[in-house]
Amino acid sequence: MDNQKLKILKDLNKTIELAKGTKLYKNKKLHKLNSLTELSKLPFTSKEDLRDSYPYGGLAVPQSEIIEAHTTSGTTGKPTLSFFTKKDLAEGSKAISEAWRTFGINKKSKVMFIMSYGLYSGAALNTYAIQSIGAFVLPSGIQPVLTQLNFMVDFEIDTIIATPGYLLYLYQWMKTNKFDRSKLKLIRAIAAGEVYSNDIREDIENKLQIKVFDHYGLCEVNTGIAYECTERKGLHVIDDYVIPEVVDPKTNKVLPVGEYGELVFTSLRKDASPIIRYRTKDITCIMPGKCPCGRSRIRIGRIKSRIGETLFIKGLKIDPYELRDFVRKYLGSKLFAGDIQIIIKENDIKFIPKILMTFVKNDPKVLRNLQLKIYEFTKVKFQVKNVPQEFFNREKNNKVKFIVHEK
Repeated sequence: MDNQKLKILKDLNKTIELAKGTKLYKNKKLHKLNSLTELSKLPFTSKEDLRDSYPYGGLAVPQSEIIEAHTTSGTTGKPTLSFFTKKDLAEGSKAISEAWRTFGINKKSKVMFIMSYGLYSGAALNTYAIQSIGAFVLPSGIQPVLTQLNFMVDFEIDTIIATPGYLLYLYQWMKTNKFDRSKLKLIRAIAAGEVYSNDIREDIENKLQIKVFDHYGLCEVNTGIAYECTERKGLHVIDDYVIPEVVDPKTNKVLPVGEYGELVFTSLRKDASPIIRYRTKDITCIMPGKCPCGRSRIRIGRIKSRIGETLFIKGLKIDPYELRDFVRKYLGSKLFAGDIQIIIKENDIKFIPKILMTFVKNDPKVLRNLQLKIYEFTKVKFQVKNVPQEFFNREKNNKVKFIVHEK
């Protein structure tokens, strides 16, 4: 075993020892490992486990050592918590700053976060990482669009961070309100927080005239732990900070390189909230071979979908992300303004699922044709409704709920 793997094994065993002292892992069989291949013998951790141990069940250090806490951005059930010691924040910032350097951020960069701050981990923790590089960060958070654009102009912002849905909304607002794009110094955006395809990325790039990079993380492990390089051929995992696995969600067996399954993470250098084999519910694969950029990091594919978001309507299985991309492609940017929401009611054969979206022009013929095309694509009748952009409340929410389960 080389020195790098020995160091990772040492960090892993320290994580296991810390976890054994928490209520979260009290009834799980954890033991010291002799090799990294033995990790698959340890039990998984689920979001439900974390919620059941709320608030301090996952804490592995005395409360007096905690200097910060964050929660997930989800809106259902108890939030899942992640705690940080001073050392955790320093090590985490150093680790994920690797991603920002790769995106091109340096001491001269001017970065703006159009994401919620507060308890949400994504904005705050990445802010620390960028500041550790010496770059300027404007923590604008959630503001009216004109306010955001004025900030971009006034501070000569070159990089923005937002959800892909918000970036499309930003373009549409600029177009509708005849905002002069030449006033902006933007050269890149980091689009995160939502599953999106390469087609959506290309659409954003063409509309806003910028380069878009994907960035993946989650509160339970740490934000920003996988990132794209300039080659954009998969996400590089900071694999001396976390260990990634991909498992079959049904059999729980670790899958070979290249096969799609559920992404699982184990932390390596987090003292306050160590986590073992956390099931993310995100679908991806470990990518084979080495990235053309020359980095030796483990790569994962861009997130394809999420477990639990597949729709089962009247006996038919529908991938909502494929449906969304089909709608976008069929309408094109001249007709489709950006936001889309699917409303379903499972186990009710009388309920007609709805697709709410904003059309650039309210044309009943286009709406009827789209309904027909969606039926041909899915074999399910959807009611398509045109709603105003204000319906999605982008002025107050960076993130719009994609699938709504009606009761």
